[in-house]
Amino acid sequence: MGTKVEDIMTPDPMTMDPNQTVGDAYALMRERGFRHVPVSESGLLLGLISMTDIGHLGAKVPEVLAHPLHEVMTKKLITCRPTESVQKAAVMMASNKINCLLVTVGGKLAGIVTTYDLLDALAKDERDGD
Repeated sequence: MGTKVEDIMTPDPMTMDPNQTVGDAYALMRERGFRHVPVSESGLLLGLISMTDIGHLGAKVPEVLAHPLHEVMTKKLITCRPTESVQKAAVMMASNKINCLLVTVGGKLAGIVTTYDLLDALAKDERDGD
């Protein structure tokens, strides 16, 4: 009953290495239209960088763009399992005031769910009378 996170997540999202720079992340996000990029090394999820983070740091400041991601990434990660309901994921995001959830299985990154993914899923459920 109801839509699960695994039904709407972006599986195996692109990640960045912790030694890549803020400038690298900014360029990738602008080029690909991403708002969030997980940071991992050897399959281990370490952090998250968002376009909002980069904006707050100073997206046009050369010294900021040169910082490695491991110095500025969000390390306190909010995660969920693929089997969580979309409604529970929405509650997690709202209560933590975040715009994406990292989906993990056994500590490994399996996917990412954004606010837009949840809104689409909730709207679809409503339209379909789920």
